[in-house]
Amino acid sequence: MLSNEQIEQNKQTFIELINSIEREFDKNKLINWLENSDFFYAPASTKYHSNFAGGLCSHCLSVYYSLEALCNTFASESKYVTLEDGSQKEEITCKYDKDSIIIVALLHDLSKANFYEKYNRNVKNEVTGKWESVEEYRTIDVQKRFIFGNHEETSEFMVRSFMPLKVEESVAILHHMGGAGHDSSQTDLSVIYSKYNLAALLHTADLLSTFVLNS
Repeated sequence: MLSNEQIEQNKQTFIELINSIEREFDKNKLINWLENSDFFYAPASTKYHSNFAGGLCSHCLSVYYSLEALCNTFASESKYVTLEDGSQKEEITCKYDKDSIIIVALLHDLSKANFYEKYNRNVKNEVTGKWESVEEYRTIDVQKRFIFGNHEETSEFMVRSFMPLKVEESVAILHHMGGAGHDSSQTDLSVIYSKYNLAALLHTADLLSTFVLNS
């Protein structure tokens, strides 16, 4: 569970990262859309992970930090730069620019905005033996929410409606579920991950955040 202060802090951190993207697009349009949706206050799932208010934003930030660490560790490249005294120094940098890491990590689950609703379910209290009304989340009826394709496809389409995407960024968002999503290209997934390493790294970051970091 997150406090109201934690939810608001995550929101501000998320917006600051979006504003730090150097790629040309209408950042205000995206931020306004996010603020007018339930993105910052929605859960990340109904029961699997971060199924509490603010869980979606918290999860996306966790994926960002995990992806940044993975890229710096496993997707780094070295180059030599010449210093003022004529000597050379080796620099290790990530082969993916900061924009790509921010975009695919923070926005990979964009279709989960306006996706869940609260409802009350009767649950038997194991201590008292009495039935109690408990507030939980469920998926909004498909007829009442935006849909383009499956979760991954809808997220990728929504991100593209706000900004241009590189091919590798689109592939990463489309396959961040690693074949667990419906209609994923499971047959060619190993080829996709080999050709587009950012997709494999995003999937790994998502797994780390969900199952190891529990966020």
